[in-house]
Amino acid sequence: MLSTAALPAPRPGLLGSWDRFVGPGMTWDENLLVIGSGILGAVFAAWALAAQGASIWLITLGAVIALDVIGGAVCNVTETTKRWYHRPGVNVTQQASFVALHVVHIAIVAWAFRGEGFDVVYALTLSACLMIAMASVLATPRRLKLPVAVVFYLVAIGLVLCWLGATPGLEWFVPVLFTKLMIGHLVP
Repeated sequence: MLSTAALPAPRPGLLGSWDRFVGPGMTWDENLLVIGSGILGAVFAAWALAAQGASIWLITLGAVIALDVIGGAVCNVTETTKRWYHRPGVNVTQQASFVALHVVHIAIVAWAFRGEGFDVVYALTLSACLMIAMASVLATPRRLKLPVAVVFYLVAIGLVLCWLGATPGLEWFVPVLFTKLMIGHLVP
């Protein structure tokens, strides 16, 4: 485990805000992968939604979700970001808060993309799965965190494939969200 002395300090100003978000010391190629994957994901999500005849509002919302979730999945598996979010002093509450914030993403998808009205079953099922997965990974010894994260990744995909159904135009959403949070963010 790295000591805090081994971590570069965040830069001042706007670049420092980026450093505190992704981790200080992110290399140009890591930045290229993170930003590039987010942009490409947003473009492809917008294209998929447009091909289904979605409104410009839904296309824009889907692109923003893709930018965050797809770019975030790539970001959270970089060494720089893992080092930053698993450095000494980062506590379980901080890690859990980051994951819990993403229940909003699930709610937005349930509200805007799952047909008329709010898909309560989808929102509650995936949110519960996410919270149980998070608590399980956080409570698991370090050597078992990745396998436990993968179990819940597979459970989430199974729920979508076998019960809830994929979201048209956002079929990628659940697998990529669980990659970002379970495998990326919570596994050191």
